[in-house]
Amino acid sequence: MRQIQNLTFENEQSKSYQFYFNIDEANEMDDEATTDVEVTPLNYDSQQQNLTPDQLQHLFSQASCELVAESADEQEFFKREATIKAPKTSKVIQTPFPPPPSDRIEDLDIDIEQLKQLAKQEAGSLIIERHSPSERQIDYVLSTITLTFNQPMIAVSSLDDKMNTEDLGISLTPKIEGRWRWTGTKTLQFEAKHRLPYSTNYTLRVDKEHCVSAIGGKLDDEFFFEFSTTAPKVLQFLPCGTVSTLKPKCFLLFNQKIDMNEILKHLRVVHSDGHMIQNEDLELVNETTAKSEFESFMNANEGNHEKYVAFTFKHDLLKATQYTIQVPVGCPSAEGPLKTTSEWSASFHTYEPLKIIDWFPNKKNEWQPSAAPGYSWSLTFNNSLDHSTINKSLFKFEPEVNSLGIEHTQDNDRQITFYNNSKPNTVYTLLIQSASLKDVHGQTLEHDHSDKPIQFHVHDSPPLIGNISGATGIAQKTNTK
Repeated sequence: MRQIQNLTFENEQSKSYQFYFNIDEANEMDDEATTDVEVTPLNYDSQQQNLTPDQLQHLFSQASCELVAESADEQEFFKREATIKAPKTSKVIQTPFPPPPSDRIEDLDIDIEQLKQLAKQEAGSLIIERHSPSERQIDYVLSTITLTFNQPMIAVSSLDDKMNTEDLGISLTPKIEGRWRWTGTKTLQFEAKHRLPYSTNYTLRVDKEHCVSAIGGKLDDEFFFEFSTTAPKVLQFLPCGTVSTLKPKCFLLFNQKIDMNEILKHLRVVHSDGHMIQNEDLELVNETTAKSEFESFMNANEGNHEKYVAFTFKHDLLKATQYTIQVPVGCPSAEGPLKTTSEWSASFHTYEPLKIIDWFPNKKNEWQPSAAPGYSWSLTFNNSLDHSTINKSLFKFEPEVNSLGIEHTQDNDRQITFYNNSKPNTVYTLLIQSASLKDVHGQTLEHDHSDKPIQFHVHDSPPLIGNISGATGIAQKTNTK
């Protein structure tokens, strides 16, 4: 065994001692084992003493005395009480089913007439609780009209029966194709075969004398409600911006069916100076041309082929002029008697005569009135140019420019770029054969700029920035413009 030190015990007089045990390891064959035990009071220092085996056994027997058990030390496993059930809000009454014959009440002697009289007394006034539509002005597609009463109007078994609204004093004027049907015992609905026509005033009326509920209730007052569907409005218009022809095709798409001949009579086309084009100078575009020109608008929604008017002009319009198309108040519809109540208008511009609007470098440009030698020049027009008419031979410079090249691209078809080997401190004047250069409209330049020539100013070369190096002392150029 190994040595165990510093074990402290307390006796009954609460006097502390410190024990030192020296137990020698023994073989199984040994009859005896030697154990050394030393007990030393903690308050005194003393020499180590060895205990005999009998003394050691006596000491261990006193230290291992059994504890005295108390009754409170032994308890059963703790288990909490069961959860209390929630109280019920009602009582459960057990009764047989079906009930015994003695508990049944046979009302064989009830007077039907008395029940009817009692029902009439309790029915009260018949009221239309709600109706649809409820707005006076309808600007959406309307295909149903409903009336809801506060009392049952028919028996549940009669929901699918055909009915005559005149028997109940219910009417919708003007009459349109459709049917009335009950969707419940209190709700009556009118379903139009297609939709309610636009540009129409409608009147929904319920007669108080004829409208009686299933339990005898009657209206106190006659029900009367008026509403109207929307008048003609323009949804789409073409062209917009600048047109590419002097006889443009105009397209107007309305929100409802119209008579294009009637619309054409009411349309007004006004110049920017206030002059009006007579309706006799307008003509309708045939259906085939309209479908090819405005196919995306025609096919956008079903029925658009009855909602448009397309027209053009018998004579060429003026160039560089704004034209306004007006749909005045009082323009008719093909669906109903109502007419437009407000004026609508849209504008487009005709293209301008071909002219030069800018060039670079330009002496009038405060920021860059001139360019460096060899820097490219440009000429800008107001209209897109016809690429097939552009040729380097159309442009002459005085003095002559060496290594002249021109560029015209589709991305910037209103501009021509000149690449050159220009000399410093020189003013170059441009001469154009205006009769040959054309734009996409077939126009030539109306102004040849002979009185105010187009000039490109070239300034001196920028100073050379570099350093002198090498055996020959040649300047090494690092930056030039």
